[in-house]
Amino acid sequence: MTDPTNPPPPDERIEPPQPSIAPVAAPPSENNLVGQPDPAARGKRSTVRAWAVGGIALAVILCCGGAVIGAFNGDESKPTAGASSSPAPSSTSASPTAVASATAAPTSAIPSPTKAAPPPKPKPPSYKKLTERQWKLIAKNPDGYLGKTYVVYGRVTQFDAATGTDSFRADVAHRRMAEKYDYETNTILNGSESDLDNLVEDDIFRANVTVLGSFSYDTQIGGETTVALLQVDSIKVL
Repeated sequence: MTDPTNPPPPDERIEPPQPSIAPVAAPPSENNLVGQPDPAARGKRSTVRAWAVGGIALAVILCCGGAVIGAFNGDESKPTAGASSSPAPSSTSASPTAVASATAAPTSAIPSPTKAAPPPKPKPPSYKKLTERQWKLIAKNPDGYLGKTYVVYGRVTQFDAATGTDSFRADVAHRRMAEKYDYETNTILNGSESDLDNLVEDDIFRANVTVLGSFSYDTQIGGETTVALLQVDSIKVL
């Protein structure tokens, strides 16, 4: 150091030391109090905080939206807890699927009725040929052979207004006889008018008959006689 008691020579000048220039800090503003953070740093933190808050808000909105959509879908599929206390009113309108299924023609639910088999045709009766004795037994007790079917031969003895168009009287035998006077048993025969239309007195015939029992009628001489009654099923003039 230079001794102040010894001044320097006049040709030597001593330059005052140049102080180093240090950056001058900006004076604190009125709002920037001691102990508060720097405004620039606070701005950065505010920006970060805003993004964080925005992200949280966006997540909350998405969650709420999903919950609302789920609740909306759930409301369509099932009633709320409060609605379960009272029965839901029946809907007056049916869905198109229900209407289509209701109006659809039944397939296998209702089976088609089966066609009833026709009743079997009755077996045609068999007409039995008689012996002389068998015919005499029938003529004796026609009620004992009711419904039996046989083949008989005879000669028409009366077929007029007194007998009518569907009945006649004849002498009958078990077979065709050689002479017309050989038919001896007096008998009444009934038949349809169409079958008997071509039959007249003294005709010799062959007939398939069914025994109807006995029959009584008044004679012309004032008496009464009982004879065998036969139903003519078919007849042929011989």
